[in-house]
Amino acid sequence: MAVTVTEVVEAFDLLFASMHRKEFCKTLRLKEYTERELQPIVRSFLLGYFGESLVPEAKAVLPGSLSGSGRVDFLVGNVAIELAVRSKGKAKANISSSVNTKEIKKLIKHDGLAVMVLLDFSDTPATDHDIERFREWPSLGKGNHTKSPFNVAYFYKKRTKALSLGCITKNIRVE
Repeated sequence: MAVTVTEVVEAFDLLFASMHRKEFCKTLRLKEYTERELQPIVRSFLLGYFGESLVPEAKAVLPGSLSGSGRVDFLVGNVAIELAVRSKGKAKANISSSVNTKEIKKLIKHDGLAVMVLLDFSDTPATDHDIERFREWPSLGKGNHTKSPFNVAYFYKKRTKALSLGCITKNIRVE
């Protein structure tokens, strides 16, 4: 079963929208969870959505690390997924390109489709300029590296009185 980035983004769109519904969350304060706390919930959701094509914590190439390898959060089919979460009231740095440099390197080196999913539960969303900063490539170190493009999917709450959610998607290509 070939999975596309669009299908992954649609899955996270459903999850993000559900996390803002009181009927779904009940007494859980999912908007206050950190990335580490949300990982098992997202893993279970993706398993239900995509079935057995989900591989959590899949091995990946990580240039610059001592072992030369790392792990991507999820692999669905051949789509590598890295997750970053900004909890309600936390700093914008959690979803910035500079803090997520290692994750970006793993996505760049993945031989296949890749997406960086940013879930922003704060009341002050990042700007388009903040998301554009993902186009600034981190150094992969010495050597002739093959680089693959990746996608960024930024989910946020719009600044309106009524609850309104948005998603910015960008394809980051090698230049």
